[in-house]
Amino acid sequence: MKRLRWIILAIMAAILAGAGLAALLHQPARLPSLDSGAEAPLDADGRPRMRGLTYTHVEQGARKWSLKANGARYEEDTGKVYLTEVHIEFYRSDGNTIKLRGDQGVYNQKTQVVTLQGHVDGRTADGNRLLTDWITYREKDKVAETDAEVTVQGSQYKVQGKGMLVLVEKNKVILKSKVRSTFIPQGTGPPPGATKD
Repeated sequence: MKRLRWIILAIMAAILAGAGLAALLHQPARLPSLDSGAEAPLDADGRPRMRGLTYTHVEQGARKWSLKANGARYEEDTGKVYLTEVHIEFYRSDGNTIKLRGDQGVYNQKTQVVTLQGHVDGRTADGNRLLTDWITYREKDKVAETDAEVTVQGSQYKVQGKGMLVLVEKNKVILKSKVRSTFIPQGTGPPPGATKD
């Protein structure tokens, strides 16, 4: 019986010695404390704002769109996030993306509405481009809309107008008024069926 006690004590001593030795030889990793040099910047109203923000909207396990901004300020009472230097990327079901950027933006978390303002520039994977002063995207009905001047252009066309409605799920763009367009034909010579006079 005494021999069993000594064996158990020896095993426990070996375990404790091993644990102590392991703790000495393998110090736990220490995370560096990052000093940004200053506290979070404050808005004119004294509220802090964030430096950098990334948000990805996911439905049924699939990414629908992501939003990135260099600066952000959140208003808890309204659920709005005020953004600076905004980039939004929409993920289409065909694997392509649509990228939008703007100087400023507002994202309403409650209604899932995003508005971009200032030098709004959108680009598709196939080279089409959208230019306007502001645009609003409503996730609920998957519609983008503006009443500002709009330019939509590709390699062989340029369409301008005042106001635009984009029905995302139908892949349809509607220019509201004052539409002007330029189309560049492919090839040389007159179009098929035209006569040379």
